[in-house]
Amino acid sequence: MSYNDLINIDEFWQKKEEFKEERWDVAFYCKDCRKIVQTNRPNPNWYKFVCNECWWSNIAIWTFEWLKSNYKIK
Repeated sequence: MSYNDLINIDEFWQKKEEFKEERWDVAFYCKDCRKIVQTNRPNPNWYKFVCNECWWSNIAIWTFEWLKSNYKIK
């Protein structure tokens, strides 16, 4: 199935109208604090982020909507 096949389906157009750009904002979830947090990146050459609240590096990086549904954030 290709994109051209999808554009003829009514459900596709309905979902396209409900699409929100802000759903794709990247967020950082601290697994120790158990909430969305701001982070630091101590070394710009490494892909390691540190929580600004607890200073641990147990961070999940994904879109805000995915983190919210996966970690049951209200």
